[in-house]
Amino acid sequence: MVSRLQAEQGRAVDIKQLMTSCVANVMMSMLFGRRFDHSDPEFQQMMSDINSLFSSVAFETEVFPLLRYLPHYKKSFADALAVMQNTSVFVKAQIAECLEVSFSIQLTMLLLTNYSYMTYENV
Repeated sequence: MVSRLQAEQGRAVDIKQLMTSCVANVMMSMLFGRRFDHSDPEFQQMMSDINSLFSSVAFETEVFPLLRYLPHYKKSFADALAVMQNTSVFVKAQIAECLEVSFSIQLTMLLLTNYSYMTYENV
């Protein structure tokens, strides 16, 4: 973050977008064990989806569920639902990737552990 601010050399910069992406990247690192490049299209799409979700009326329809049936809120709720589904697909893909890596590490460790006990004296 500091390097990106220094690169601007005193020009005006949208600190909200920068802070949001940095915090999201830290959370991704904690959850999935990897950081995303700020210019990664998947990461940018997820950030855009989350921003649109929080700026929409999703909160209002969660607090007052009957609003979902009014015309204005009905469309906004459908849009928010689509954004949540997109975010869910992204998160599920990241979880699947983590499980795949974890499984291959566990398999490798298991194979290394089993073969390390197989010496000529133990056979």
